[in-house]
Amino acid sequence: MLRMLDVRYETLPAMRVKATGYGAGGRDTPGEPNLLRLVVGESEEKSAASGEGEPIAIISTVIDDSNPQVLAYVSELLLEAGAWDVYRATVQMKKGRAGVEITVLCRPDLVPVLQDVLFRETTTIGLHWRLENKRSLAREFAEAETAWGPVHIKIARWPSGAVANASPEYEDCRALARQHGVPLKQVMRAAMEVWTSQARENN
Repeated sequence: MLRMLDVRYETLPAMRVKATGYGAGGRDTPGEPNLLRLVVGESEEKSAASGEGEPIAIISTVIDDSNPQVLAYVSELLLEAGAWDVYRATVQMKKGRAGVEITVLCRPDLVPVLQDVLFRETTTIGLHWRLENKRSLAREFAEAETAWGPVHIKIARWPSGAVANASPEYEDCRALARQHGVPLKQVMRAAMEVWTSQARENN
């Protein structure tokens, strides 16, 4: 029956899993289990089109024998390799040992690359990953001209078009604060005041 269906052996595609099932065959094959697993799901394109979000891969590993500076360096490498986000959290492991859990958020197709980074650059000998779905608001950027220079404002909008959140870009504000010797919070506050005034005028 499988031959009739032209079965191919490939990597499981990125999808939203709807159901899974297992079945056992009637033939005994020495050294090999005669089992079949069926996974039914929606592809990445269909899930996104239906408003259910898009797939996101989550890679996680716990390390208890590495220098914190090395882990900070690894986080930078993961971001440079395309990870959406990387965060570290202190956890308690067996026998009371303290460890650091590294969690990486990324596109599903980047899992092999980012796994290689973790294995190559850290002392971990094992990790796990899974697929989930994420939803995000539409984002755009505006420019606010402060007394010290321009600052980009990241704006998130609801599907209706209303503003859900707005915040000044940290790197822009930090650069201006250092360049002009003013407090970072002052630059950030000024950028938001300028953008708020512009938004009111445009409305």
